[in-house]
Amino acid sequence: MSIDRFKAAIVGGGVRPSLFRVRGKIGPESESPNQEFLIKTASLPASTIGLIEFPYKGRKIKVPGDRSFEAWNITVIADGDMEIRKKFESWSSAINNYATNRPGVDRNSFTPSGANNIYQDWIVEQLDRNDNVIHSYKFEECWPASISSIELQWDTPDTYAEFTVEMQYQNFIPEHIRAN
Repeated sequence: MSIDRFKAAIVGGGVRPSLFRVRGKIGPESESPNQEFLIKTASLPASTIGLIEFPYKGRKIKVPGDRSFEAWNITVIADGDMEIRKKFESWSSAINNYATNRPGVDRNSFTPSGANNIYQDWIVEQLDRNDNVIHSYKFEECWPASISSIELQWDTPDTYAEFTVEMQYQNFIPEHIRAN
């Protein structure tokens, strides 16, 4: 490949990992279905198609199995009044109450069509330099599996507090496949 063909293939200067947006409803009681908030990092997790091997005449025939998805981790910058963290904690408490070790919502909330559904769909959008969406992924039926600690330290005065949320979800679907 020539240098000119290589440069021509990098449309718009290439995809920048720092240009992205994450939108979603933080828990069943959140007011906005497509809330944007202060995300420092996110990822597009890997998906893997499993392998099924059948022995046949001394050889193994390989057949594609089921798809599995890795956990989805996001790092959130704590806002000035900790509202984002409070929403994640409330969502986690709706799933399993901190004090009672029981669901904080009725059992119908654990079905995808439940009234106060604990599962939420989220969208990750890769953006170009003009904030136009290049590509997007829909994460279906997300819920927070863990919320990390926030380190409190005297020796870090020039940083923002942040925390990581490990999200579980049923699957993610790339935009160009959702459209078909």
